[in-house]
Amino acid sequence: MNSGRFIYKNWPQMSLEGRGKMSVKKILIGMLLLSLPMVAYADEVWESTRGRVVYETDLAATAIWSYRDKYHVGLIHIAGLAGIIENRDTYEAYWVQNHSDKKCASLRPTQNGGTSHYWGRIHIEFIGKTFPYEWKAKWSYCNDPMQKTLWEGKPATDF
Repeated sequence: MNSGRFIYKNWPQMSLEGRGKMSVKKILIGMLLLSLPMVAYADEVWESTRGRVVYETDLAATAIWSYRDKYHVGLIHIAGLAGIIENRDTYEAYWVQNHSDKKCASLRPTQNGGTSHYWGRIHIEFIGKTFPYEWKAKWSYCNDPMQKTLWEGKPATDF
């Protein structure tokens, strides 16, 4: 006769203390597995022809990178790259800064809800199919034709 408790014939005979330890282990392993895709983002840092570039975060389907050198500080918004770790291809994007050599007639979003007249288009191509990636990009001011000088990035080794 059942006294109101489920009886599992194949339930492993383990003390409550052992079951608790197993649950904690499972939770820790699950948390570790959930964090694995983010490892690639945190490790994506490049030395580029325009200073250090860092994969900062994802905003919906858009990857957000930052860049900084003596003359340039800005963000790159890459539509469609968020969450893509392997087999990256080419992407259309835009860069935005608080100031640059050319002021555009229209505005683009920056960070924290701001906007800027200093932006341009980027056509970025990843080299290789696995992490860590190198990349090269054509870029422009505003919607002007692409510049002849490429913007190139190689994985940084000193971060």
